[in-house]
Amino acid sequence: MERPSLLPLLDARLPLTEEKVAEAARLAGVPLAQAWGVVRYYPRYRGLPQGRLLVDDPVARARGFARLREEAEGTHPPLGLEALSPVYLRFTPEGRFVEWEGGLVPFTEFRLPFALGHGERLLPPEPILTLGQYRALGGMEGLKAMAQGLLRPETLLQAVEEAGLLGRGGAAFPAHVKLRAVAQGQAPKYLVVNADESEPGNFKDRFLLEHHPFLVLEGALLAALAVGASHLYLYVREEFQAAILGLQRALSELEEAGLLPLPAEVFPSGGLYICGEETALLESMEGKRAEPRLKPPFPVERGLWGRPTLVQNVETLANLPLILREGPEAWRRREPKLFSLSGDVARPGLYELPLGTPLGEALRRAGGEPGTLQAVLLGGAAGVFTRDWDFPLRFRERRPLGAGAIVAFGPGVDLWEVLLGLAHFLQEESCGKCFPCPLGTAVQVEMVKRRAKDPGLLADLAQTLKGSLCGLGQSAYWAYQSLLEVEGAA
Repeated sequence: MERPSLLPLLDARLPLTEEKVAEAARLAGVPLAQAWGVVRYYPRYRGLPQGRLLVDDPVARARGFARLREEAEGTHPPLGLEALSPVYLRFTPEGRFVEWEGGLVPFTEFRLPFALGHGERLLPPEPILTLGQYRALGGMEGLKAMAQGLLRPETLLQAVEEAGLLGRGGAAFPAHVKLRAVAQGQAPKYLVVNADESEPGNFKDRFLLEHHPFLVLEGALLAALAVGASHLYLYVREEFQAAILGLQRALSELEEAGLLPLPAEVFPSGGLYICGEETALLESMEGKRAEPRLKPPFPVERGLWGRPTLVQNVETLANLPLILREGPEAWRRREPKLFSLSGDVARPGLYELPLGTPLGEALRRAGGEPGTLQAVLLGGAAGVFTRDWDFPLRFRERRPLGAGAIVAFGPGVDLWEVLLGLAHFLQEESCGKCFPCPLGTAVQVEMVKRRAKDPGLLADLAQTLKGSLCGLGQSAYWAYQSLLEVEGAA
C-alpha cells in the first residue's frame, strides 16, 4: 500500500497485547488511541466466540431456529452458506472449521461445492484453479492484448459502455461511468475489488472467487489498466480463507508467467457487513473504523489515501473478459446475471440467468414451484418479501434486485421469525456513526418481536431510517414493510 495499513499489521500480531498494539500503531504511523479504537471495533480483534456456532441466516431461521440454536453455543452472521443451511461452525484455539459431511473442514480448505453452480458463461465447466486451465478456456487473451498495446484502454471503456454493464454489487450503477471518472483522474490511482460479500442469501462472489479466480483477476487487471491504476487490491471477506489463499496463489502464477502488469495484493476485510459499503471499505483499508464517509466527494474523486479509486464488485469485473470475447452487442442480447437461490427449492445453488428472467421461472430452474410458496426474500436483508412470480429479474424495476439473492419459503415457515433474524442482523451490523440507523434498527427489533402491524408506526420508523448516512439504514425497513404487504395480499 502507499503506506502501511493498520489492519494487516494487527493481523500479523494476533493474539494482541498492549505492546503489540502499540507496535502496530507505530509502524502504521497512527495515534495509539486510533489503534485501540480499531481493535475494539472489529470482531476478530475483540476475540472471536469459541465452541459450536450456528450460522444465523434466513434459511436457518426458516428451519426451526429455536431448535437448531439449542444444538449450539452461539451464532455466527451469514457466511454465504445458505444453499447448505443449516450449517454449524467450530471455533477452537486450533482454528475455525465448518462441520461438513460428518467431519470438520478448516476455513482454509472449505469451498462451496462446485455442483451448486449452474451456468456456462460466468461459471466454468469445472473448477478453474490454475492459470493453465484458464488459458485452455481462452482466458487472458484480452489482458495480453491490452498489456501489449494491441487493445487500447478507450476500446475497453467503449465496449463496457455499449454493453450497458451495470454494477452487480446491488447499486446497479453504470460501470463505464465509474471507469471513465477514474481514468480521467490524476495519478496515483487505485482499483479495489469489493469481495466483502456479507448480504444474507448471497454467495455468488464467494463461488466465483473459490472456483474461477482467474476470470475475476483478468477482469480486475483489465479495468486497472484501462483507468491507469498503479495498484490493485482485492478486498476479500476475511472468513473466505480458501478464496484468499487461492487468489494469492493465482497472483503468484500470473507474476511468474509475466501476466501481472501492476502490483496486486489481497487485503482481508474488516469482517463486518458495513465493510461492503464502498467508503466504509476504504476507511478500513486506511486503518480506521469502517464507517461510511459523507459523499461527495465520491471514491472516483477522492478514494483510498485521497486518490481517485475505482471500487467495483467481483461479478461486475468478471464480466469484462466476456464482453471483450463476445462483443458488447452479443453480450447484451443474453446479459448474464448470477442469482443465489436457496431455501425451499429442490436444487438450491448459484444460477446464471439472463437479466429479465421472471422470478417464477428462476424458482422452477431450482426445483421450486411458485404456487406452493408463501413468499421469497429478494435481495437479502436490504431486500423485500414478494409473491410477484411474474416479476422480471432485472435492475431498476419496481422491486429491488440487490445483488441477486433469492430465498424461498414454503408453507409452514414463520416469516416473522425470518424477519426477526434480519432485524437482529441489521441492528448488530450498524456501525453507529449516524443517529437514525442504530436508533431505528433497535426500535425495529422490538417492533418485530411484538409483530407490530400498525402502518402509522411503521411509517414513523421508515422516516427515521431514511435519514441514515448509508444504504444499511436507509433500506433497513424494506423487508418489514414488504412482509406486511405480502400478508395483506394473502
